[in-house]
Amino acid sequence: MDIDALYKLTHGVYVLGASDNGRPVGSTVDAVMQAANKPVVIALSCHNGSYTKSCIEKSGRFSLSVLGQNVDPFIVADFGFQTSRTADKWKDVPHFIENSLPYLKNCIAVMSCRVIDRQVFESNTLFTAEVTDCRAMADGEPLTYSDYRASFKNEVLKFLPTILNKKENKNG
Repeated sequence: MDIDALYKLTHGVYVLGASDNGRPVGSTVDAVMQAANKPVVIALSCHNGSYTKSCIEKSGRFSLSVLGQNVDPFIVADFGFQTSRTADKWKDVPHFIENSLPYLKNCIAVMSCRVIDRQVFESNTLFTAEVTDCRAMADGEPLTYSDYRASFKNEVLKFLPTILNKKENKNG
């Protein structure tokens, strides 16, 4: 099986947010799709090792911030290269909290979601969730995973030493 064929599937890039007993947590995700429009339902896949996923399972709610092509690469690195278990990923990014859920200020759309079902696989958990609120935040085209892999990834990787240095300073 040629696993690279899966990279031909179209996905966006998002910041997933949740609440850990009032503390905002989050991660970068790409496996999101609209599944129905009455009611508006989306499907979200999270890695089973994700701390954000464990918080979603406890609360049954999550937020999505849709990233635009002009997103600061630090955002993708900040939410993708460390765990919310030990890092405050929201500290260094403009954000707001609504109904206990965190959202990026600098994104093109936001959504609030309530989990209605989940299916656990060996590597990931698939959540289906009703979108309880959503709104556009800015004009712009969404950042796709294809865009990320083709050119944006190199910009994101430049922030890896910064993220690793933050971890070392916190642990040292």
